[in-house]
Amino acid sequence: MMQIPRTTFRKQAHPTSTFSAQHDPLWPHAELPIGLNWAHAACRCGWTDYAESLHDARVLARRHRRDADADVFYPGWASHVGGRRHQADASGVHVSLDGADHAWAVADGIGDHPLSAEAASRAAATAARVAARDGAIAGLLAAAEVLTGLPSEDTVMVVAAPLPPSDGAGWDVAWVGDCRAYEYRAETDQCVQLTVDHTRGQELRVALADSYKDRSDELEAYARRSDNIVTSSVGTATSRTVGHATTRWPRQRLILTSDGVHKPVPLRSITRAARSFSDSRACAHKLTIAARYFGGSDNATAMVIDPASESRYP
Repeated sequence: MMQIPRTTFRKQAHPTSTFSAQHDPLWPHAELPIGLNWAHAACRCGWTDYAESLHDARVLARRHRRDADADVFYPGWASHVGGRRHQADASGVHVSLDGADHAWAVADGIGDHPLSAEAASRAAATAARVAARDGAIAGLLAAAEVLTGLPSEDTVMVVAAPLPPSDGAGWDVAWVGDCRAYEYRAETDQCVQLTVDHTRGQELRVALADSYKDRSDELEAYARRSDNIVTSSVGTATSRTVGHATTRWPRQRLILTSDGVHKPVPLRSITRAARSFSDSRACAHKLTIAARYFGGSDNATAMVIDPASESRYP
């Protein structure tokens, strides 16, 4: 069985780096004002920020290492454009400077157009930032508000954040459309799907289940033809249409995927990757490679989040 790595020393839990860059780390499409020597500070836990010089970025990094909470998550994410012209998938990660707030998102823009990519990027960044403070549902609904400037573009998305001890200290997951969340449970070697696709195909599976009791393969083939029709999205999200799921402590490896991964890749192969790759970055990369191996032609994005520190919770 794969053992999720655990870290006990604060200085080891938050390895940081600094480097020069001319874009906003949280909004990659946004250029920073010219004329200054902008630099980024980043940590393996997903925290990132920018400053006006490498010196100031190093100061930020030192402060993060000093103040960040010892309970740390190690995210890894990867994307592949597939057979599309544009990469309309996006990942969002937000970690506060003190490491107390965390959230992650994967968005899949609807369509193959630059504005689809922008909608997904805006939604993922906004959802992660708000969910880190206010929870996954609040993050997703906040993303709906930022898409009002793109009336003809939309995206589906899954958002996740850790629950506080008072709510079970598990995962808090919200979604619209057909992005998914899985939890890999090492004790049973299973990837448990936490989300239920908001698609016409899934509606058919539920509505016709009794009529096809003895013909499940026939129902699956029929429903699969409608799996590309989503019935909810970020742009139309309300508190009534957002899907929501939670788990309880102990948290285990969390996997977020766009449909470009989980449609072509069998669940057994997603489980095998979760078992075999202890580093979240390697696991996410392997899942996007698997999408190509199994014939996927859509944008494919995977994010893997490991609860890597010694937990404070009983």
